[in-house]
Amino acid sequence: MNTFGTRIGSGAAAILLSVAMLLSACEVDSDRPLTGPQAIERGEQVFEFNCGACHGVDGQGPSLEQIKALPSAERHSKMANHPVAGQIPQRLRAHELSDLREFFESK
Repeated sequence: MNTFGTRIGSGAAAILLSVAMLLSACEVDSDRPLTGPQAIERGEQVFEFNCGACHGVDGQGPSLEQIKALPSAERHSKMANHPVAGQIPQRLRAHELSDLREFFESK
């Protein structure tokens, strides 16, 4: 009986390990640059979490619509020279900025 129980326990452990490995392989690496719809979706999340307070409905900064209406070069310049020094977007990581740009370019 102990042998049977040990075999079931070992088999269950092997299955759980396999499932965990499979799930981790499918998980989107949060630091990896993305393209297309995935980048746009993550860029929207970056905007909402990091920018929405100032650039949302009641914020003091330009609205999302105003930001998206800017030509890409002007928008990039304004992001690089953000008026609130040391704040967003200067503290965002490179992949977050890339995703944010993808989101701004989306319609």
